Order: sequence, then C-alpha cells, then structure tokens
Amino acid sequence: MEQTELRVKLNAILKAIAAGHTCEEILAADRTLSYHDIFHAVAEAPTTYWERAGDGDEGTDLMRRLEAARTPAIQRTD
Repeated sequence: MEQTELRVKLNAILKAIAAGHTCEEILAADRTLSYHDIFHAVAEAPTTYWERAGDGDEGTDLMRRLEAARTPAIQRTD
C-alpha cells in the first residue's frame, strides 16, 4: 500500500473516531481494516488533530458508510 493511500485510510479512521463511532462500527463499515489499523491511526495522530478534526474531505467514503442505515448483525457459527 502506498504512503498516500495509507494516509487517506488513517485520516478516515481518525475522522470516524472523532465523530464518535466505535471501533466495531468502523470495522463493519470497511472490511479491509483491522484493529491494528485503528490503533496505528490513533498512535500516529498528532495531538493537534483532535482540535481540527473536521477539516478536509479525505475519507468521506468511510464516513458515508458509517452514517448509512445499519443492517442487523448476522450470528455466525464457526
């Protein structure tokens, strides 16, 4: 994954967290993400990010999927 793609993905995760979404909601919206990606995004974020979390339009696809109507969870047996 290229650095710019990674940065866009990390910014989308941070915006979702700043909007109040849980890790589970973020992971459900984008199946390519893992908990490691979320923790990496938080660890990489400068402390000033949280003061200006609403700026820019990167990661809007993830936010749009998070704000869409939720579908019921499917119970799986493995």
